Amino acid sequence: MTDRPDGWLRTAETIVREARALVLDRLRSDVAHRLKADGSFVTDIDLAVEDLVRRRLEAAFPDHGIVGEERDDVRPEAEFQWVIDPIDGTHSLRHRIPLFSTLLSLLRDGHPVLGIIDLPMLDRLYAGARGLGASCNGRRIDLREAEESDIPREVICVGERKQFAACGRAAAFDRLMRDHDHVRTYCDAFGHALAIEGAAGAMIDVDLRLWDVAASQILIEEAGGAFVRLNPTMRSSRKGGHYDVVFGKRTVVDWICTHWEQGE
Repeated sequence: MTDRPDGWLRTAETIVREARALVLDRLRSDVAHRLKADGSFVTDIDLAVEDLVRRRLEAAFPDHGIVGEERDDVRPEAEFQWVIDPIDGTHSLRHRIPLFSTLLSLLRDGHPVLGIIDLPMLDRLYAGARGLGASCNGRRIDLREAEESDIPREVICVGERKQFAACGRAAAFDRLMRDHDHVRTYCDAFGHALAIEGAAGAMIDVDLRLWDVAASQILIEEAGGAFVRLNPTMRSSRKGGHYDVVFGKRTVVDWICTHWEQGE
C-alpha cells in the first residue's frame, strides 16, 4: 500500500521506527563526531540514520526524489520528494539530552503532504498526512483554540537568539522576551512538537532549512493550527532556501504576526 497517502504514511512510520532503533542502539556507546564546514556538528549516527532512511525509501518509492541534510539529492526533478533530517538537534544528541529528533517529510510539487517528527529518547512519534490528520503515538491531535484573553498566559517557544541575530531579528527577539511573560527557548523540533500538540501556543523559529520545517508545516496544518512563513519572498535555493516561521494556535499566531512581528 505505497500508492496512497495512508500507505505512504504507514511505510514512512515503519522506516522512522527502524531509524529510532538504530539511534538508541548507537547511543549505548560513544558517539563519534566532527565539525562540518558550516560550523555545525555531524555524528556517525546522523550519517547512519540518513543512509538507512535513504535505502528504505529507494526500495519503497523508486520513482521519488530524496533530499537530505547530509547527502546529495536524488532525482531532484521528481514530482514527489522525500526530505530527511536524520538528527535534528545533533548537539543535544552528543550530550544525550533527549530533545533531538528524526524528521521525515514528503513534498508533492514542493508542498508538504506528509510529515513525521520522532523523538526517540522520549518515545514520542508525531505523524500526519494531507487529509488524514495528525497524531502523537497514534492519538489524534485536534488543537484547542486559545481565546484572545488567554494569549498572555500561552507559552511561546523560540529558537536560540543567535538564530534571530543571523537573520536580522535580534531586536524582535528581545522585544518578545520583554513583552511576553511566557517565552521559552526550546530548540530544535522539540519546540515544534510542543506547538503541534498544543502544549505551547506557538513556535517561532528562524533561519531554518527545508528539512527543519517541512514536517512541522504539514503536522500543524493537519492538527488544525496555522503556519506562517515570515519571509515568503526570500529567494529559495535548490534545497528550499531559508525559512523564518511561526506556527501554532491560530489566535496566538495572529497575535505574533500583528503585534510582535510588526513591532507594535
